[in-house]
Amino acid sequence: MQDEYIYQYAHTWRVFSRLVNDFDDGAWLHTGRNLTTPARLSLHILQASKYYIEDQTDRKFISGKDFDMNSETTKEEDLPSRSDMLRCIDQFSDQTEKWLSEIDYESTNNAFPWAGNTKLGVVIFLLRHSFYHLGELSSLLNESKNGNVEDHFLKAL
Repeated sequence: MQDEYIYQYAHTWRVFSRLVNDFDDGAWLHTGRNLTTPARLSLHILQASKYYIEDQTDRKFISGKDFDMNSETTKEEDLPSRSDMLRCIDQFSDQTEKWLSEIDYESTNNAFPWAGNTKLGVVIFLLRHSFYHLGELSSLLNESKNGNVEDHFLKAL
């Protein structure tokens, strides 16, 4: 079972990376509306991952920008770049593989009651949460490219 979750998460990170990579710099910040832009959604996905895997690391993006910025209120020009995001996606891919390799899936989940009673519930919840927002990100990519995009879900398999 553990290997299956590791495989599914690895696929999630590959899809995420491909989506981020396909935005151009203007679309990265300006496609969508309000809080639903590629830069803000991508930051939210990474911050949620850090939260649910209970990573206490003090992180910075390669640009030096603070990882823990507020994805809703940070000024557009202060949001992480696509290259910041791609590097961080690689780091979280490794981090979640380690997390999935080390947790006891049947142990009690005391930290996130909305995610289920066990750590397995947290694993599934985070996977669903990530794919929900990756769907939004995919939609924004389609919008920015007028529907002329690759099928990253299948190509990342």
